[in-house]
Amino acid sequence: MRALLKAGTSVLELGAGAGRLTRKLLEWGLNVTAVDNSAHMLAHVPQGAIRVESDIEDLRLGKAFETVLLASCLINQPSGSTRTSLMATARRHVARDGQLLVERHDPDWLKTAQVGPVGCAKGVEIFVEAVRQVGPTIEMTLRYEMANQAWHHSFRVSPLSESEIEELFSEAGFHSCEWFGEKSRWIRAVVG
Repeated sequence: MRALLKAGTSVLELGAGAGRLTRKLLEWGLNVTAVDNSAHMLAHVPQGAIRVESDIEDLRLGKAFETVLLASCLINQPSGSTRTSLMATARRHVARDGQLLVERHDPDWLKTAQVGPVGCAKGVEIFVEAVRQVGPTIEMTLRYEMANQAWHHSFRVSPLSESEIEELFSEAGFHSCEWFGEKSRWIRAVVG
């Protein structure tokens, strides 16, 4: 992902959470606007980012960004209308000739995740606190710990195939989809 982001680039990070990716983006010299609907999560986002508390579907900042980033489980929302709304928000905020970067959880990991530690990212320890599968939908609660503080993120996902994600992008007006990273965890698409 680093090669796609030049220092000084404006980035709209949708679903920033507690700043897991925000920290990295700021280290790379990017101008980050971090959006999340949880004031508690946004409180952990580094000071260098502009923080916006909002549901992604309702976001209307009235400006465009060179890069819009949609983090982790959001592309796999069980509701098709929610996925469409997320993509419409991304499209509304991508500058002409801009790019959309979407991170997805590894579908195999989602289907096999177990309660216990996941790993550590930039000083934030991540644990699966609860997980269960109901048909194609996976319900999970992650616990994040940093500097004697803990917060939780519960979500429901229905992992999409790569072709389903590419179709969703196309319907939203994005093209030239490229998959990259370990286990094709990231997808990049452009407008214009």
